Amino acid sequence: MKGFLKRPDAESPDEVGPGEGRIVKLDGRRCAVFRSEEGAVRVCSAICTHMGCVVRWNGAEQTWDCPCHGSRFGTDGHVVAGPAESPLKAIE
Repeated sequence: MKGFLKRPDAESPDEVGPGEGRIVKLDGRRCAVFRSEEGAVRVCSAICTHMGCVVRWNGAEQTWDCPCHGSRFGTDGHVVAGPAESPLKAIE
């Protein structure tokens, strides 16, 4: 399971700039945090639903990409490309 030993990219969602995504550890969970250009924040689990690796932010494509098997997710966690079939879990 790749990515679990790597430090989070930010300490808080407040550190995520407009149009940017970062991995943040919230309440002990790795979260994929995206802030839109308008300032809306979306938080999903950073754990890929295919095989459990930690996703990474792809700024060029504005997607969360899994380094293990190539799944890609939109900024709100929906599946853009498999092999994952389920979206990233939304976190309130």
